[in-house]
Amino acid sequence: MTNNRIIAIDFLRGFTIMMMILVNNPGSWNHLFTPLSHSHWNGCTPTDLIYPFFIFIVGASIAFAMQSKKSVPQEHQSLILKIIKRGAIIIALGILKDNFPYFTLDQGSFHAWLPDQWRLPGVLQRIGLVFIFTGILFVKTKIKTQIIVLVTLLLGYWWLINIEIPSAYIKNLNLPGAHNFSAWFDVQLLSADHLWKYSRTEGWDPESLLGTLPAIGTCLLGLIAGQIIRGEKTLLNKIKTLAYTGLALTVLGLLWNHVFPINKSLWTSSYVLFSGGIALMFTALCLWFMDYKSYQRGTGTFLYFGSNAIVAYLGSEILSTIAHLVPWNASQSLSEAMANALLSLFSSASYASIDSNHPDYFYAQLASHLYALLWLIPFYFVLRYLYQKKIFIKV
Repeated sequence: MTNNRIIAIDFLRGFTIMMMILVNNPGSWNHLFTPLSHSHWNGCTPTDLIYPFFIFIVGASIAFAMQSKKSVPQEHQSLILKIIKRGAIIIALGILKDNFPYFTLDQGSFHAWLPDQWRLPGVLQRIGLVFIFTGILFVKTKIKTQIIVLVTLLLGYWWLINIEIPSAYIKNLNLPGAHNFSAWFDVQLLSADHLWKYSRTEGWDPESLLGTLPAIGTCLLGLIAGQIIRGEKTLLNKIKTLAYTGLALTVLGLLWNHVFPINKSLWTSSYVLFSGGIALMFTALCLWFMDYKSYQRGTGTFLYFGSNAIVAYLGSEILSTIAHLVPWNASQSLSEAMANALLSLFSSASYASIDSNHPDYFYAQLASHLYALLWLIPFYFVLRYLYQKKIFIKV
């Protein structure tokens, strides 16, 4: 089994990318069904599981892609250099993506968005850093050491995030914003000018640098899962190990939540265990269906997205940004015009006039998510073409 292709891993990568595109491109951010929106602060919705699922898959993929070279000590140096190079490219792509199109439009005038104002933390930036650390750790350590590092990171972050600096901030993990050591650390290291533009006035970033430490823990869970899947036990025993371990970690995360809240923006240690536990159980379920029972019908679409994940993610983010910037009329961008056009099939009102008490609020939510679903269609055809032509763009 160790030399066979594991369909479940490819499926999970594609599923996660599709969900990332789906939840990142609603017709209106103010009209979302709760399961398809992020929790306000503490707590975890299904949407809050998508990002850690992807980082989990990154870890599992490391175990599959690097195992053969890891077994040859002479290959370690070149392998580590490749890991660092790939991680650095991912980080650079993240910075370029987050600050695209490098200008702002103010009352019809263009103003350059210079690097001294660029956001530095971000989704891809965190993935790049996590990839570098986890990849090197995989090359140089065995699974026992990786588990020790995982526990150390989670406990260490618990201690770090609870550090109080009375003269700088009042610590409160139950309030969004700059009320914790992680936010203070980002400002000291990067300055507020390089944080997320929607929260830099408050002095915090949802992909904080310090929060990358527990995110490495999420990747390590995926790495450990990948090594279990590649192990010598029967596939059914591997599935049981992943499922039982996932259940135990999920329960442990819920228990830890009482003293260290589950929180995606802070990427708390309880969130790592909770989301990682669910990822382990979901992986076990997919392995059982797709690789043990060989139920693989309908997986093609997910394989298309997973095989060119970087193209799917960057393409959707850049096109979405362009659609939000291109003016359609005096009051709407192209994306707003398209979203309201879809809404008009259900309601005569616009998103701007529909609040939570409006009789058409449900239809506004439905149209908002249908807009996101339609956003997947052009990428499906592009990615299917690339897959059929065996064109796989990687960094």
